[in-house]
Amino acid sequence: MKQALHLIISCAVLVLTMGCSKPDHSEEAAQLKHELHDMLYKNPELALVRVDSAKQAGVFSAAMANLLRTNIYGAMGQTRLAVYYGEQMLNDPELKRERLRERLWGGATAGMGDTYYSALLMLCGLVERNGEYGRVIRLSDEIIADVDNERGQGDISEQVALRVKSRALTFKGDCEYHLGHPDEAERYYLESINLMMDGVKQSDDYWVIDGMFTGIIEATEFYLEQDKAEKALALVAKGDTALARLDRCADVPDRVYRMRHNNITIGQAMIYAANVRNSERHLSSLKDGRVATDEDVVNGWRDKAEALYLKHRQAESPSVYDIGADARYLVMTDRYDEAIRLFRQADSLYLAKGNAINTVYIKNYMMNQYRALQKAGRQDEVLALADRMRQLTDSIHLQERKIDVEQQQKIRQKEAEIASRRQSVIVYRILAVAALLVCMFVAYMFWRAARYNKVITEKNRRLLAEIEQREREEQQTIEQLEAAPEADLTAEQQLYRRLCELMKQPDIFTNPDLDRSRLAQLLGTNEHYVSDAISACADGKSVNGFLNEYRVRHAAHLLATTNDSVALIAELSGFSRSSFFRIFSEVYGMSPSDYRRVAKK
Repeated sequence: MKQALHLIISCAVLVLTMGCSKPDHSEEAAQLKHELHDMLYKNPELALVRVDSAKQAGVFSAAMANLLRTNIYGAMGQTRLAVYYGEQMLNDPELKRERLRERLWGGATAGMGDTYYSALLMLCGLVERNGEYGRVIRLSDEIIADVDNERGQGDISEQVALRVKSRALTFKGDCEYHLGHPDEAERYYLESINLMMDGVKQSDDYWVIDGMFTGIIEATEFYLEQDKAEKALALVAKGDTALARLDRCADVPDRVYRMRHNNITIGQAMIYAANVRNSERHLSSLKDGRVATDEDVVNGWRDKAEALYLKHRQAESPSVYDIGADARYLVMTDRYDEAIRLFRQADSLYLAKGNAINTVYIKNYMMNQYRALQKAGRQDEVLALADRMRQLTDSIHLQERKIDVEQQQKIRQKEAEIASRRQSVIVYRILAVAALLVCMFVAYMFWRAARYNKVITEKNRRLLAEIEQREREEQQTIEQLEAAPEADLTAEQQLYRRLCELMKQPDIFTNPDLDRSRLAQLLGTNEHYVSDAISACADGKSVNGFLNEYRVRHAAHLLATTNDSVALIAELSGFSRSSFFRIFSEVYGMSPSDYRRVAKK
C-alpha cells in the first residue's frame, strides 16, 4: 500500500514538473547568434527559420527570439512585422531580468549594454521608420520614466541609465523635427548631448559613450538642414570631446571606431563649410540682423573644413554613408561635378550590397544627387533622374502596399497561432490539474481504504478474541457436564451430554443431510427430547443453530489451518455455498475471508 502511495505521489510531482527543466544552452545560443549574423543580409528567411527552430528547442527564450525577429525583419525592411515582434518585448519580465551586457549577435562583451533597453531603443527606431512619430515620443517618455525608476532602485547603473535616456531624447528630437516643431527638436538634441557630456566623463564602455555620438550627429544634421550653421559650431568641440572619450574605451571594435571617427570628422567639415558658405553670402551685409564675419575667420573655417574633408577621404574602407557624406560636403563647396561622381559611386555601392530600394534610399541618395545636378546646371540629367525617381517612387509605393498586406496577413496568422498556443496551454493546465486531482483522489481512496482495512482488522481481531473466549467457556461447560455424576444430571442434561459426545465426530455434523429427525435417530430418542435438551443446555439454541455452530467452528478451523478455497471449505463443513457466507457472518460477525486474514496473522 505504501509503495502504491509513493508511486501516485511521484506521478503527481511528475505532472507538475513536466517541461519545467531548462538545460543550459548559453554556448549554443551564442554560437547560433554568430551564424544568424552571417546570414542576416544574405538569407534573412533562413535566419528566421533558424530562430523559430532554436526557440522551439529551448536554445532561445521567447523574449530573445522576438528580439532577433525584430532585428531580422527590420533589416529586411518589413517594418510592420519588426514593430509587431518588437512590441512583444515591451515590459517583458524575462528580457528585463537578463540585464546582460552582451551583443545582440555575439558573445559577452562590454559593448552593447542592457539588453532590455537596447531592445526598446531598437523598437523606437523601427516605429520612427514607420512614420509613427507621436507613438515614438510616448514610447521614449515611457523608457525615460522606467529607466529613472530602475536607476532609483539600483537595478541599472548610472552610466547605462544616462545612455538610454540620451538616446530616447534623441528620438524625441527626431520626431519633433518631423512633426514640424524645430524649437522642441533643438531642445531635445541639446539635452541629449549635455546629459552625456556632464554625466558620463570617465566611462570606458563604448556602448555608453556611443549615445553621445548619436546626439551630436543628429544635432549636426538638424542645424545644417535648418540653415543654422553658426549654432552647429558649438558641436565641433563636443565632437572632439566624444572622440577623446572613445579613445579611452577598451575593446572598441574597429568598425565602430572607424565609423564614429568618420562621422565626427565629416560632420565637422560640413559645419565649417556651411558657415563659410553663409558668411560669404552675408559678408558685406547685415541682413536678418547677422553681423558679417571677419574674413580671416572665414578663411580659417575654410582651411579646417578642407583639412577635415581630406582626412575623411583618406579613411580606410569608406562606407556608403561616408562616400555620400563626402559628396554632400563637395556640394557645399560648389564642386558639383565631383560631388555627382561620388553620389553615383555611393549609389552603385549601395545597390551592389543588395540593400533595399525604398523611400529612404530615394531621400538619402537620389535626392542629394538630384540637387547636385540642378546646381550643376545639367538639366538633361536632372530630368532623366526625376523620371527615374518618379518611377521608383510609384513602384516602391506599390511594393510597400503589397508588403504591408503580406505583413498584416503574417501578423494575423501569428496572432492566431499565439491564440491557439494559449488555448493549448490552458488545455494542458486543465489536464494537468485534472490529472493531479485524479492522483490526489486515488491517493485519498487508497488512504481511506487502508484506514478502513486497519479499522476492520482491529474490529475482527476483537471479535476473534471474543469468539475464542466464548468457545472456551462453552467447552468448559461441556467438560463440567461430562465430569458430573450421571445421578446428579437431569434427563435433558444426560441427553445433551450424549449429543456433545456425538458432535466430537466431524463426519456427523458436516453431513448436510443431518437434521433433528436424523439426530434423534442417532441418539435413539424422540425429536422433541433433542430439541428440549439443546434449548435447555445451550442457551435456548435451536437444533439447526446448534448444528450450524459446530459446522461454522469446523469451517473456521479449516480457514485458519489450510489454503483451501472458501467454497470448498463450505462444502466440507456441510454448508451450501449460498448459505455459508450468511451463516458464518451471523455467527462470527465477519466474512470467511476476513476471518482467515485475521486468524492467520
